[in-house]
Amino acid sequence: MSKGQKLKNTMNLKGFLKRTGLIAVILSFSFHAFSQKVVIKSEDKVVITDNKHIRKISTSNGLQSFNIEYKGEIEVTDDDKDIKSISPGGYLEISKTTFGSRRSILIEATPTGLRREYYEGRTKTNYEPGGKKWLAEILPEVLRSTGIAAESRVNRFYRQGGVNAVMNEISLLESDYVRSIYGKLLLKKNELSDNDRITAVRSLSKVISSDYYLSEMLKDNSAGFLKNDKTAEAYFDAVSNIGSDYYSAEVLKDALREHKASSTSISKIMKASKSIGSDYYQTTVLSNVLEQENIDGPVLAEIIYSTRNIGSDYYQTQILSKALEKRELSDESFITVLDAISDVNSDYYMATVFTKLLDNKLHENVNTKLIILVDEKMSSDYYASAVLSKIAKEQDLNDQTLERLASAISKLGSSNYAAEVIKKAADSRNVSKTTLLPLIKAAGSISSDYYASSALQSLAPHVKASDKEVKDAYRAAAKNISSDTYYGQAMRAID
Repeated sequence: MSKGQKLKNTMNLKGFLKRTGLIAVILSFSFHAFSQKVVIKSEDKVVITDNKHIRKISTSNGLQSFNIEYKGEIEVTDDDKDIKSISPGGYLEISKTTFGSRRSILIEATPTGLRREYYEGRTKTNYEPGGKKWLAEILPEVLRSTGIAAESRVNRFYRQGGVNAVMNEISLLESDYVRSIYGKLLLKKNELSDNDRITAVRSLSKVISSDYYLSEMLKDNSAGFLKNDKTAEAYFDAVSNIGSDYYSAEVLKDALREHKASSTSISKIMKASKSIGSDYYQTTVLSNVLEQENIDGPVLAEIIYSTRNIGSDYYQTQILSKALEKRELSDESFITVLDAISDVNSDYYMATVFTKLLDNKLHENVNTKLIILVDEKMSSDYYASAVLSKIAKEQDLNDQTLERLASAISKLGSSNYAAEVIKKAADSRNVSKTTLLPLIKAAGSISSDYYASSALQSLAPHVKASDKEVKDAYRAAAKNISSDTYYGQAMRAID
């Protein structure tokens, strides 16, 4: 690996740690698997973890300092004042310095049991009674400020008083980091009932203030909550307690990625996404929802409606366009799309969604509403004419909708674009009398003699094959052309 690549990887790690709200100090970071060491500072604590499963924790408040190093599974006595057992190969070393006076204890697992050493300063001293007494004094503080013996302690408190007893102890722990360790262990207990799980996650989401640790705990235990709608609701309520848009989105996306969520759960995910202030992160969640296989019409309609909470035209139309690629949409859903798009200010993004929408055969009320929006909301003749052309070319319109289309064409400020819409409508199919009359009317309203004549001439083949009423309407429209040349061209087209 090149030095440049190593630097890039290091910067990526620093960026991640910065996003999590932690301050990272890379003391040694080699990309060889057997020599990696990362140091993370959080408040007054430094935690070091290496690939040998050795953890070092240092805390200092200016008056005193703790240094703890341990490896393996550690179990403490029920009064939290002594070490009961350490797994083979493990050990615990604790040292404390107060006003320059240092004491330390080393407890190590051996084939014959635990070996204990006690030091005052640099002098090794008999473990009993001084060392044993000192350990009994400091161990409760050590346990509540680290993850040491967390699993055995969670099991013990749970045996004594269930979820409430564990939560009582968690409330006494000194940091969100440690609280999240205990919270993960509690939520992973197989014997939890649904009510216990709900009680636990509600309490944990209140006592863990760190968005990072709360989100990690929730992601680590999502499987236990998404198994039914009752626990899923409590899970997503807990997500709403995450203040960070980034972490909220990560938890919701993880739930969608790792588990097949029910329709009810998906609705809860969408409800939780509404608390995300960032348009970008809310869009990433909704996009992930749309990728689910079990999305039905009502959920799609809900997704479409929820886009109204997105302030960015770009992100809102991204979701609307993606939703329109689904084939489960009803006419009611198409109307919801139009209601949502009415909040968009950009003609470009509006036209993008309209074009996608017109890939479907739409009901008359949908076409009518779409034409009204083009007429009233779109200021760009270019984009408006593109949408109107597609409507005229690809949709089956009744008399009322055709009248509305003709009215929208006549209101285009550009004679060129108005004529283009009429030409495309004329070229698209065998135009009926019902279609011809409003198009002729629209052509007659074009202010430019050249474009009015051009538009009428595009309709002439259909007019010639129609009845007297249509021909009379054509001649009446042509009379609006003041240029004798262009008037003559239009009239000769039907002779």
